[in-house]
Amino acid sequence: MRTYVWANKQKTIVASDRKHSNVIKKRLTKKSRLTFYDYRNYFMIVLATSKRIEVQTYKVASFFDNGKQRFETDLINLEMYYNQADWHIKVGLFDDKYDFGLKTIMGPFSQIYPEVFEREKWTRRLAHSELGYIRLENDFWPGDLKRIYKYRHEIEFLQKIKAKKLADQIIYKDRNLDMRHITSKFLKETKSFFRNSNYYYGDYLVKLAIEKRGGKMVPGIERLLNASEVDQLPDTVGIVKMQNYLLKQTTSFWKYRDYINMLKELDLPLNKSNVLPKDLTEAHDKAVEALNAIKREVVRSEFEERAQEMQQLETTIGPYAFVIPKSADDLIQEGNALHHCVGGMNYINQYADKKTTIIFVRPKEAPDQPKYTAEVRQGKVVQIQGMFNTAPISDELRTAVSQWIEKANRLKVAN
Repeated sequence: MRTYVWANKQKTIVASDRKHSNVIKKRLTKKSRLTFYDYRNYFMIVLATSKRIEVQTYKVASFFDNGKQRFETDLINLEMYYNQADWHIKVGLFDDKYDFGLKTIMGPFSQIYPEVFEREKWTRRLAHSELGYIRLENDFWPGDLKRIYKYRHEIEFLQKIKAKKLADQIIYKDRNLDMRHITSKFLKETKSFFRNSNYYYGDYLVKLAIEKRGGKMVPGIERLLNASEVDQLPDTVGIVKMQNYLLKQTTSFWKYRDYINMLKELDLPLNKSNVLPKDLTEAHDKAVEALNAIKREVVRSEFEERAQEMQQLETTIGPYAFVIPKSADDLIQEGNALHHCVGGMNYINQYADKKTTIIFVRPKEAPDQPKYTAEVRQGKVVQIQGMFNTAPISDELRTAVSQWIEKANRLKVAN
């Protein structure tokens, strides 16, 4: 905690003789404030014996009296884990009185410094407690002790059979782990599965799902498949054969699922030649290309239809030419030329679906030269953008666009 030194040419006041670098130096003057409350911090310490574990949290407040630093210390919270009765006792300081429960101390201006009182890692001290049979790293907070203490027998059992991943899921509170299922009975029944393995709890669920379909789990498939995806595997392929296929392809199930869904979208029936392609990545990419080609054809057709409808709105007003996009490429080229987003798929799809109208506004003497892009929705101008999304301020341009809108509304062509 910080301290101060006030000094001038004649005098030096040292607030504390503690040796550390957090020293604030100030000039000593007649107006120097030497008596004041400075600030407070919270400090936590973990103590352990063979019979109990205590987590003590202290509030330490710093005061200065005529230039000398003093501290006031209060035990704010005390947690005690008592192994003989499986107790977890919590006591806090509320309005200068201790009562059951923990006082909330964390806030926007609060910090807790664990184990400032001693250099020794506090986890080492737990080696003398009932948690001494559990191997704990130094990267968890004392607040995790409640969970670790509650499930200490399960963690110890898993570490003894070298099921490190499942043990770590409990220690570090994996959200995917439902501890209602991790009972002593469950651990005994699944001991052979988890022993000497890096299996997570979700991997066991994959095993159950595969066995439910009458198959046997192939080691390694848990890296490529989760339990919910097992039911999505095709019935036309044996469950073991499917696992070996995914392992050989070294790809997750989602890519295979996407590939099958694209075949269905392309109206291609599943058969021996396509259900298990020799190279899944290559087959997947080809299906993407085929599907995109169809989508591009649909968009092209829709653009042609719109271009015919909008043809009568291609005109010149004042110094401007109003040009209708004839294809998706026209929007893409417009976006590239003016460095704005009209060439994105969002605008392309909305234009093709008649949800918005895009019109190119160009110089009358150079109708092929991109200049401004206008968007119209429900008969009103939504935006007019120039190079790099700059909004033009010309009254002449606004007047020309307004006249174009009047014509479009009169003909009931543009949205």
